[in-house]
Amino acid sequence: MTKPNILFILIDSMRADKFFLNKKHLQFKKLIDQGVYFEQNISPSDYTVTGIGSIFTGCYPFDAGLKAQSYQKLYSNNSNYVEFLKQNGYHAYTTMAESVAELGFSKLFDNVDQTYPNSLRLFDGLGEKIINFLKSKTLEKPWFYFIHLEDLHLPVSLPSKYEHVKYSERYDIAISEIHSWINKIIQLVDLKNTLVVITSDHGDYIPSIDDSKNSNQNILRTKSVLRDKIPSKIYDKLSSTKRSFATNIQKFKTTSKYEKRAIETRTGKNRYLYDEIIRTPLLFFGYDIKPNKIVKQQVRSIDIFPTLVDIIGIEKINFSVHGQSLKPLLKNKTISEFPVYLESTVFATIQKNAIPHLGIRTPQFKYFRRVDNPKESIHLYDLVNDPFEENNIFSKNQNIVFKMEEEILKIKKNNSMPVLEDLDDSETKKVEDELRKLGYI
Repeated sequence: MTKPNILFILIDSMRADKFFLNKKHLQFKKLIDQGVYFEQNISPSDYTVTGIGSIFTGCYPFDAGLKAQSYQKLYSNNSNYVEFLKQNGYHAYTTMAESVAELGFSKLFDNVDQTYPNSLRLFDGLGEKIINFLKSKTLEKPWFYFIHLEDLHLPVSLPSKYEHVKYSERYDIAISEIHSWINKIIQLVDLKNTLVVITSDHGDYIPSIDDSKNSNQNILRTKSVLRDKIPSKIYDKLSSTKRSFATNIQKFKTTSKYEKRAIETRTGKNRYLYDEIIRTPLLFFGYDIKPNKIVKQQVRSIDIFPTLVDIIGIEKINFSVHGQSLKPLLKNKTISEFPVYLESTVFATIQKNAIPHLGIRTPQFKYFRRVDNPKESIHLYDLVNDPFEENNIFSKNQNIVFKMEEEILKIKKNNSMPVLEDLDDSETKKVEDELRKLGYI
């Protein structure tokens, strides 16, 4: 039996509520109508490297909040699904941002021209690059093509005609641009013989306060020039001071808890694990997928590849994972609904003393606290009655907190993550240069 091709599109920083759940954002509805959409897909991480790493390995990112002093190569060994697909006859290709490739992802793929500058977007050349690659007929069947899109990454760059809109509007416009380009990409593949997966590594906060002055493309270009001219330590110090001052002013302007935490930004000092950060879209369509189904059951990003290989007919893998196949849900059957282990990541960000958190999400409750101290920064939310997570109820629900801690211990006992190799000095410098361009450090 001929194996299907696999088109895997990851939209960096894409929130689930902006993909489909919000009635104002229905751009992807036609695609959702063609397949199966999981509206409660949860990423275990708030960060790109660990988010993608968890997807590709099917494992939780244990200790991501404790290893802040060094960068590590992803996939020092072959315990990941891309290598597994290659072992089963697939040819692996990618188009990914340079910052991701530098951390080891590039070694998994066969094509030479893999990367693009982090600043490149679909509208200014990336879309044509992807389309030209698909049209080139250099993809040997069966192929796995991983596309990593940065269009929603801060500061959400758009064509010049949109340069004066505020951040929340830029995010929405960028989603429309992404949708348009994905439709063009999908037209180039045979859906009868291609399984398509669309998802994200994590979400992001969207401040409601207008920051259009800072989003002007000329200002962004000027900042980029200054970053190259001024010594990194001085530039980082000036940027941090300015950012802190602006953040305090914005906080003063709002009384909403929901808006205040968005002002902090995803990579702020406190790495909280609210749903804006970890709830991501997950859509399967194409090969062997019956259309028009919405799954409400909570699932996990670590379940994506177990599902994928199950759909294409590979029954057993040769390494341990935490995820499970969701294929029974595609066939209207039932499977167990597991809690999701969550852990924020702290390396490679502008915050030198960031406070990481870990926790558990169930369909009803969200629990998280400091990584290094279970008695500090305790958060517990009733997701059913408080979906925006504004009312912390931990003090009156110690029994639930206790059960959540039991779940954390149970999950961490089943730690199957591989030991990873540290980057050397030159490799670290390349990574930091790319992350600095993105505003992380």
